[in-house]
Amino acid sequence: RCVVHIARKSAEAMREFLGRSLPIDLDTVIAGAILADVGKLLEYERVDGKARQSERGKLLRHPFTGVALAMECGVPDRVCHIIAAHAAEGSHVKRSTEALIVHHADFMSYEPFQNLTR
Repeated sequence: RCVVHIARKSAEAMREFLGRSLPIDLDTVIAGAILADVGKLLEYERVDGKARQSERGKLLRHPFTGVALAMECGVPDRVCHIIAAHAAEGSHVKRSTEALIVHHADFMSYEPFQNLTR
């Protein structure tokens, strides 16, 4: 939920300050942020009330399974691109503006917590 709010607010601020010089599809940003981690439904499983990585999750991280789920459901390619590119795996492709926004929102809501455990 945090990623969705950060991505939406960031996209809105960028639109306000940059205007037409950088087109941003807000609906795509929001849909991509909502669905970015949908593959975690397959990457993890609940055992004895605790989450653990599934056998599938050991082989395929959530960006891959998320794209497979989204494509099967007819989600537009521009949103599937965000699902695929939001995590580290996305460093190997050219991200759309919307994917960059969701990628940074995702890491803004994740990386600070890594500092707490170090």
